[in-house]
Amino acid sequence: MRAEHGPVRETGKHEADRSRTLVIPVETINRELDAKLHLALRAVMRGWKVILGGRANINHFIPQLPPSIYISKGLRVGNKHILRFMEGFGHVPVALDEESLIRQSDEALLMMLDDETFNRPRLLFAWGQSNADVWRRFKGYSGTPILEIGNPRMDLLRPELAAYFTHQVQSIRERFGDFVLVSTNFSMVNHFIPEHVRFATATDADAERADALRDGLKAHKKLIFEAFIAAIPDMARAVAPMTLVIRPHPSENPKTWEAAAVDLPNVKVIHEGPIGPWLMAARGLVQNGCTSAVEAGVVGTPALAFRPHVSDQFEVELSNRVSRDCRSLPELIVALKSLPTKGPLPEAQLAYLRTHIASVDGAFSCDRLLDALDNHADRLIAPPPRGGLAMAATRLGHFRRYPLRDTIKGLRKMGSAKSYRAHKFPGLPEDAVTSRIERLRAVRPELPFVTVTRLADGIYAITTGAPGTRE
Repeated sequence: MRAEHGPVRETGKHEADRSRTLVIPVETINRELDAKLHLALRAVMRGWKVILGGRANINHFIPQLPPSIYISKGLRVGNKHILRFMEGFGHVPVALDEESLIRQSDEALLMMLDDETFNRPRLLFAWGQSNADVWRRFKGYSGTPILEIGNPRMDLLRPELAAYFTHQVQSIRERFGDFVLVSTNFSMVNHFIPEHVRFATATDADAERADALRDGLKAHKKLIFEAFIAAIPDMARAVAPMTLVIRPHPSENPKTWEAAAVDLPNVKVIHEGPIGPWLMAARGLVQNGCTSAVEAGVVGTPALAFRPHVSDQFEVELSNRVSRDCRSLPELIVALKSLPTKGPLPEAQLAYLRTHIASVDGAFSCDRLLDALDNHADRLIAPPPRGGLAMAATRLGHFRRYPLRDTIKGLRKMGSAKSYRAHKFPGLPEDAVTSRIERLRAVRPELPFVTVTRLADGIYAITTGAPGTRE
């Protein structure tokens, strides 16, 4: 496959392909890459040309990418500028929100939305009915179609695609034997960047109320976090001789957990690959307010919700409802010693899960998304070309954005910005893309043969191609 080692070529002449080019950014490799490659292959099967790569890389090269439909990973106020620049350069944004499934507070979520950002995407892709309902309560909602499609991440956990992870599951079991997984979700009090708290609200949000929600949530998270840290030795003894594997959230500082595991020989702190195969390989899961509980429910792994401090404001009902409730450390220890066998959720829990994730069964989320693009093609017409001065101003604003943003957010200290981004997206070599595509095709032979072309660092064009072709 031919590599283009310079920047992406200028492609402003591609007006005819505008509506059939799909840009799919990946922010966190371990969380998103496999699922978005599956989406890319299904898109190619329907006649799309796909550009996939690291989110920061793609956003940096916006001016040089062909006009496209851009699948934004979020709708919150922090996406305001990039979505504005996307439109300025002739792209059409739609939004596949990654953050609206697990909500500690609907009130806080709504404060993180602003009219401009929320109404810029032409289509809004919700996880399910619950997510769609909270979006419709946003005071600035102006009627953009909200489509309940689930999320491509869940497709790979379903029985039809679970074999994609077979080799990884076997490898994990060979390394660790029987083990219990602890999935953490404490970036608000244990962020990779010291003292960084991610809680950006819209400028018109009630500042006093926003501060109260942020401080209340942070205090609640701190109590749970400290309880988890203190419980590690007891959990390790309870599962012995099995291993206790701690998987820190990708935004967390793993060193905190490594310190908690010192002198505990059956405790390992590891964040490798997507969580799916780890859940498939595990005997059970311990979590609090984490997406992993939902993912465990989809793959049939028993989940425990360790809830030593219960809040009347900040509980995640979804995670709790698909888990066994453990309100104290003794209750957790008893549950760890009596884990049930793996198996599907009871029908009542499964029915509840369907109200939150539309694609638990039935059509894949990928197909629902692509159907929506076809069914709403009239909303995806690109904006008219802009004049030279307007385009020059857009380019200047875009290239000034990155250093200004890092300065405002205080992420430049100690090289935090680059190290954090590298932690979440350490790079995307071509063989990492092609090997995953081969595995996906082995599991789902109807997926097309494709040509993968490197456009720039961490950015690839994925297009239809005959077996074995190279471009």
